[in-house]
Amino acid sequence: MRRFWVAAVVLGVLEAAWLLAVVPPATRAENLGPGGGTRIIVGDEVVGPYRLLVTVAPEPAQVGVVTFVVRISDPASDEKVRDADVTVELVHSEDGTVLTEAATHQNSGNPVDYAAHMQIEKPGTYNASIRITGPTGPAEVSFTQRVVARRGIGTLLLIGLPFVVVLGILASVWLKGSKSRSPA
Repeated sequence: MRRFWVAAVVLGVLEAAWLLAVVPPATRAENLGPGGGTRIIVGDEVVGPYRLLVTVAPEPAQVGVVTFVVRISDPASDEKVRDADVTVELVHSEDGTVLTEAATHQNSGNPVDYAAHMQIEKPGTYNASIRITGPTGPAEVSFTQRVVARRGIGTLLLIGLPFVVVLGILASVWLKGSKSRSPA
């Protein structure tokens, strides 16, 4: 029985080491949006004549719907700007495909934030820009947005396979131990 527990501990340590090597650690704990957290592009900073909060969800962004949320404030009064025109543009860095979407209050579901839900069909690196035209002038935020392919069943199998192997080894050790102790 002691060998069983030693084998279980050793296999558990090996499994944990393998998972740490294969699965990247999460860097953001907030879980908003399908498949991950939220990436903060601009965190309540003054850009041009506005104070902006710009986020992207999910993080990591995957092929499918990616949501860009923009909150605009007047830096002097902290009043929310509710009458701006906000446009999100993504340009694929390899083939130049351009995706453009207006961010609106209707898409965000509240009268403060602007949101654009963009359907992205192609993984890759995109040069992104958010352009704001408001009552006190224009502002622009530029950043790089990486979009990864959706995880398929193959990835899930690759991650789950070591668990199945460990369970099989533990089951065989247990069965072998129980047969040697059973009366004949």
